[in-house]
Amino acid sequence: MEVLKSGEELEKQVLDDARAKASRILAEADRECAALRDEWQRKTDEDLRKIETDRDARIEAVRQELQASLPLDFMRARLSHIQESIARALSEYFGGLSPADLVRVVGRMLRRIPPVFRDQQTVVYAAGIPPQDAKRAVEENVAGIRIESVKSMEQDGDAADVGVVLETSDRRIRFRGTLKELSAQLLEQHREELAAALLGRDA
Repeated sequence: MEVLKSGEELEKQVLDDARAKASRILAEADRECAALRDEWQRKTDEDLRKIETDRDARIEAVRQELQASLPLDFMRARLSHIQESIARALSEYFGGLSPADLVRVVGRMLRRIPPVFRDQQTVVYAAGIPPQDAKRAVEENVAGIRIESVKSMEQDGDAADVGVVLETSDRRIRFRGTLKELSAQLLEQHREELAAALLGRDA
């Protein structure tokens, strides 16, 4: 019986050793698998970043190549379209202003009037706004001006030619504060921002 018991203990010990060894092997395999997964993920992420970088670079190169090869007439037509789109949007915006807002816009333009008008006898021409509103806008925004008279001015069918025109009595100096001048100024100084807002960054 003692011999048999020793055999059972030996068998149990062998099994325990085998289980321990198997556990160590499995743990090591898990670590190696985890390391392989991490390495694979890192390499995959690097490859993806490289692919994206290469893709973006190729797209940019193709875009520049296409732009460089575009016919001059097409570019002119595109620029003309952008210009006309901005001008039309500005015209629609100004056309939607209330009379009071329109007079305020004209008043802000008058603040840029050169000081040469100070103490000069000046005729105020009102275009598309009531003469009394034009006079008030001038008086409130042009310091030291002396208004000789206020007259209505024909617009010649141009809806954008709304605002005021100041002219000294001797007709030597004239200042136009109309929506046409304001639109031209916006197009000159803020064309890129207006195009991006209206047509998107690709414009």
